[in-house]
Amino acid sequence: MKRLALLMVLILGFAGAGFALPVTVNETLTETFQSGATFTGTLTFTSDYSTLTAVNGLLSGGGYGNDPITWVWDTTNYASSFGPQYGCNFLMDGTAATGSYVYFIEVTWDFSGAPTLLLVNLDPNMADQIGNNNINYVDPLVSGKFSAATPEPGSLLLFGTGLMGFAGAMRRKFAK
Repeated sequence: MKRLALLMVLILGFAGAGFALPVTVNETLTETFQSGATFTGTLTFTSDYSTLTAVNGLLSGGGYGNDPITWVWDTTNYASSFGPQYGCNFLMDGTAATGSYVYFIEVTWDFSGAPTLLLVNLDPNMADQIGNNNINYVDPLVSGKFSAATPEPGSLLLFGTGLMGFAGAMRRKFAK
């Protein structure tokens, strides 16, 4: 009876671990713009990659100095009108509290192949409209890419404690 109970706990534990998906996913974005400016930062997305929720990066060179980019202007997905697989938002150097900024980077991504994200320019001839990648609508993207997904620490902790519990159960089983 104890073995059956232990087996049920293990099965339910592993089944539940499959549903413990991270709420957010971090991606590193590197970009180079026509002016020679670069942006490197960590972007935080919802687990389905459709919405950008946070940014922590640095815009440098090209006359922009060294400008911290730490504010996602609004977590609305502005590219949804282009198609269900696109996301678009503004990365700002100001703060939501003051509502002021100097520079912003527009970023548009395709998440249809998630967890692999692609930068996209939906209409590169219209640098003043949402759906492109540029700085302040006028400094177009020359090159850029997302890195592979970085696991969220909570998921790794959950996985590690599950393994420790499994090892403890096996130890108890074989100790008898």
